[in-house]
Amino acid sequence: MPRKTISLNINTATLDELTNVTQISAQRAKALIDYRKKNGPFDDWSELLQVEGFDEQLVDDLEASGATLVETEKLEKY
Repeated sequence: MPRKTISLNINTATLDELTNVTQISAQRAKALIDYRKKNGPFDDWSELLQVEGFDEQLVDDLEASGATLVETEKLEKY
């Protein structure tokens, strides 16, 4: 079965946005936000392994589903 593509920036996502992802429970989302507040934005996917409840499979699934760690460029309209 193909993976669901999501549009989610891990570094800016709110609690509600995070919990809308099937694999991220409210507890995991809160842990991610708390970690982000304390340590700043994530620069690398492996840093997510430091968040309680996040393991390699979850991190791999998030990355493969289209989640990002950086802002996508906004195109200016001319």
